[in-house]
Formats: sequence, structure tokens, C-alpha cells
Amino acid sequence: MGIFKRVKDVFLAETNELIDKCEKPLHMVNQYMREFSAELEKGQKALAHQLFIEKRQALLIANAEAAVEKRDRQSRLAVAEGEDQIAKLALQEKLLEEKKLAVYLKQYATIREQTNMLEERIAQLQAQSEEYNHRRLLLESRVNVASSLKQLNQSVISFQTSGMIKGFARAEERVLMVESELEAMNHFNALAKRSAPQYFDPALTAEIEASLALLKQPVSDAVETTEDVIAKD
Repeated sequence: MGIFKRVKDVFLAETNELIDKCEKPLHMVNQYMREFSAELEKGQKALAHQLFIEKRQALLIANAEAAVEKRDRQSRLAVAEGEDQIAKLALQEKLLEEKKLAVYLKQYATIREQTNMLEERIAQLQAQSEEYNHRRLLLESRVNVASSLKQLNQSVISFQTSGMIKGFARAEERVLMVESELEAMNHFNALAKRSAPQYFDPALTAEIEASLALLKQPVSDAVETTEDVIAKD
């Protein structure tokens, strides 16, 4: 039982993560706009069909009115000619057409009311569509600005936490390398001086010996100069 629950939890977690990745604001808004446009298109088709019904009903009314007027003329003509039977038949047809006309007019009023309601609803949907388009443009601008700022902040953070630290580390390593090279150079120079052979200039031998003898004398006796010692010799 525990294994199935773990599998279910993993599946739900991965599914939710996938949905979160796909659920981008602009993509969602675009999808909503497509659905809204589809509903608006349905409304426009319904309005077109309603207008067709209205026009057809208006045609029935016009035909009924024409029939009433025709039967009225026929009944009057029959009365004038003394044809009472024909006049009665014409009046009967007139009454039937008048009843149909009354029904058609009542139906037309209902159809016209429905058409007005549908036209108002279409107008509202169109206004909402324009509003949503403006809101979508504003949202797109906000997303672009937020994305740019996010990238900029990420760049600054990356530079501060990695670039600067690595830069300072490289500079410090370079300074340590230069100091080490200088220390090594001084060390080898000192060794070279200690190991270098000592040579005396023959022309300065007498002066060197005199100066050495003078250094070896006690302080009280060291009154003669180097020149005096050389003169005695």
C-alpha cells in the first residue's frame, strides 16, 4: 500500500511541476483570449441566425398585410357588384389573414426583443474583448520589464558572488606569485654572493695591508693615518 502511495505522490509532484512550468502568464492569457474569441465568434453566428429569423418574420408580416389589403379590395368590389357570396368569402379570407398577421406581429416583437438582447450581449463581449486586449498588452509589458529586471539582478548577483570573488582571488594569487619570484631572486643572489671567489687587486695590496694593520692597533695607538704607515714602509 505504501509503494502505491509513493508512486502516486511522485506522479502528482512531477505533474504539478510540469503544469507550473507550462503555466506561463502570457501563454495562459493568450489561451484565454483564444477561448474568448471563440465565444465571441459563436455569439456573432447566433446574431446572424437571429437576424435571419427576424427578416423572415418581417417577410411573413409583409405578405400577411398584402393579403389583408387584397381581400379587403376584393370584398369591396364584390359588394359594389352585388356579389354578396363572393364578398363574404373575401371577408372570411381577410379575417383569417388579419389573425395570422396579429400572430406574426406578436412573434416579431418577441424575436426583435431577443435580437436586441443578443446585440447588447455581443456589444458587451466586444467591449470586454477590447479591454482584455489592452490588459494583455499591459501584462505583456509588465512581464517583459520584470523579465529584464530579473535577468539584470541575476547578472549583478552572479558578478558579486562569483565574478568579484574569483577576480580578487586571481589578483591575490598574482601578487603572491610576484612576491615569491622576488624572494626567490633575492635568495639566489645572496647565494651567488656567498659562493663567489674573492680576488685582490695587486695594485691595492699595500693600501689594504696598511688599513688592516691600522684596524688591528689599539684605539690609543691608532693615531697614524694610512698614509703615514705607507710612508714608513
